[in-house]
Amino acid sequence: MKKAAWAAASLALAASTASTASRAASPAADHAANPTDEPPLATVHVTDMRQASSSLSLDDTNNTGSRLGLSARETPASVSTLGSADIAERSLTRAQDVAVRMPGMSEAPAPGNGGSSLSARGFGGHNSVAQMVDGTRLVVAAGTISYPFSTWPLEAVEVLRGPASVLYGDGAIGAAVNYVTKQPDFEHSRREALFGAGSFGTWQAGVGFSGPVNERVAYSLYADAEQSDGYRRDNSYERQNLSGALAWRVNEDLTATLSLDAGHNDDARYFGTPLRNGKPDPSLRRTSFNVDDALVRYNDRIGRLRLDYRAAPGLRLRNESYYLTSKRHWRNAETYTLNAAGTRVNRGDYLEILHDQEQYGNRFDAVLDDRIGGLANRLVVGFDWYRTRLVHSNNAPYGGASTVDPYDFAPGSFMSPVPTIPGRRAELETRALYAEDMLDIAAGWKLVAGLRRDAMDFDNADLRTGVALGKKYAPVTGRLGAVWSVSTTLSLYGQFGTATDPLSGALALPNGSVSYDLTRGRQLEFGAKGSVPAVKGEWTVAAYRIEKRNLLSRDPENPAVAQQIGQQSSTGLEVAFAAEPLRGWTIDANAAVLRARYDDFQEIVSGRAVSRDGNTPAGVPERTASVWTRYRFLPQWDAGLGARYVGLRESNAANTANLPAYTVLDASLAWRQSPALTLTLAAKNLADRDYALSGSGGVRWLLGAPRTVQLTARTSF
Repeated sequence: MKKAAWAAASLALAASTASTASRAASPAADHAANPTDEPPLATVHVTDMRQASSSLSLDDTNNTGSRLGLSARETPASVSTLGSADIAERSLTRAQDVAVRMPGMSEAPAPGNGGSSLSARGFGGHNSVAQMVDGTRLVVAAGTISYPFSTWPLEAVEVLRGPASVLYGDGAIGAAVNYVTKQPDFEHSRREALFGAGSFGTWQAGVGFSGPVNERVAYSLYADAEQSDGYRRDNSYERQNLSGALAWRVNEDLTATLSLDAGHNDDARYFGTPLRNGKPDPSLRRTSFNVDDALVRYNDRIGRLRLDYRAAPGLRLRNESYYLTSKRHWRNAETYTLNAAGTRVNRGDYLEILHDQEQYGNRFDAVLDDRIGGLANRLVVGFDWYRTRLVHSNNAPYGGASTVDPYDFAPGSFMSPVPTIPGRRAELETRALYAEDMLDIAAGWKLVAGLRRDAMDFDNADLRTGVALGKKYAPVTGRLGAVWSVSTTLSLYGQFGTATDPLSGALALPNGSVSYDLTRGRQLEFGAKGSVPAVKGEWTVAAYRIEKRNLLSRDPENPAVAQQIGQQSSTGLEVAFAAEPLRGWTIDANAAVLRARYDDFQEIVSGRAVSRDGNTPAGVPERTASVWTRYRFLPQWDAGLGARYVGLRESNAANTANLPAYTVLDASLAWRQSPALTLTLAAKNLADRDYALSGSGGVRWLLGAPRTVQLTARTSF
């Protein structure tokens, strides 16, 4: 109850503060013009009056696909955006749930990775799919990212599919996901709130304000809280989120923005359901077997200062300094298997782990608009520096075991023969120089190129043995692409790009050794983007091949020796279409097919090397699809229906067990009582299907949520 009271007090404070600021705003500020001629770094403005729900938005500026201020149509890559109005329409409250509505994106969540791990183009996990807040990269600690989790403060979610290291550094071979927060607005005031209640004692409340204080100062402040009893034991959670920013126009050329984002998450302690003969037992699907004092808790803070300076005609300087902290705590029995007779559940992996992580850095770039040989040219050059520190505490070697009756369950308490103490301290410092350029080489033709050189210095100290190891990396990544605007409704593009991924995470050494380098990836992609004015439609198609080299592979002559000779590849096709075929009826659909394979991979099994060549990587669906359609059947009524399909995923490198394909249906009914108030009844997993989000072989699955219903009121005032 203390946390609920804290949440309510936070919302009340936010409302009071923002209302005071709003009353102070001058009428003249409502019409003040933005002095910058380009969008700020990693921000977008999405209006709520779009005619069709669409993840394409080809003519909107997309700052995740490029730092050049290009629209999606002008970017020689696969980019998608879903704005705040569409997020609300689909009743998506978790940030990662927006990303998986994009072409080729899927999820692989687990409590140990923050529940936020994503998969794209045949590559999964936080080490291959980068996640950012307003363009600031969140460095992965031990496979975990725990922020952001709420969509309430988001203006949009943008996705760049394919290698993104040239923009965001190491760990982005599959894709990059950017969560764009709502920012201060000098032109319009906005006051909004939501309250929702639904199945399993779930409720959510949020309040948000933005607008001008006067002609030189503007603000935004968004706060929300969510709580649920959960649909099974250990699925309850409490979350609070705060996002605020204050912008100051020092003069007509210089704007400074100070922002703070913070989240507290007492998350679910459900670690999976044991299988009976490789399938979930219907009698156990709503149970959980964690200990009574289980704990999964995340606290994240991000503070940023952005400067945007128009130094001269055609020259713009941008700088962002930031400081992030993450404190995470797990205390759980994390594995459960049925015994041979199927009458008892064996519990193991009594793990207690703490992360104390901080990240601070600075990113500067200059944007120069000029002409080269009479041709329009835009150049971005910049410097990126950050340092990340992690203190990893645990109770390794993990012990503890127990056996419980699944039908007369007594949870018991956490027990460990080993105390939880600091085990490892890691520090990563990265300095990077980057450049990106766009040249109008001929009428309708744009050449886009990028290059990045990182200098990475990693230190790892074992606090128990006193052994300290260090490793330096110096990857160079780049991309070269061209866009041909065949007509006002059709553009074609091609791109070659490279990227790198860490073998064991950015803050760990693979196999505890300094012998290994980063994995290297490269992609060749061709695609087309177009419009269909007759149905207010947009479409995209992309074909690609990605190769990821330098995987760890065992020496067939000496299985105890790992070599960096392996390769993994994926070849795929993605299509997307959004339109308004009839007035009031919109549709947004996408589908992806791919072939992902280990090309050269030796796995160690019982002391010997076994070839996995030709197998499909674990956790990668080779078929995905998503569709959302909405129909306004009366002036004040909307009905929406959506479906998301995720294909079969292998559970291990041997491909001896898998997670079956699933389709989840969602529906909504909205009543717009007035322009200022909308009531929405949303149903998730309409067919009440059981499906596996992730899992461990044929032993244990992490099951998705059953049918849930929520009624939400959204208002502006």
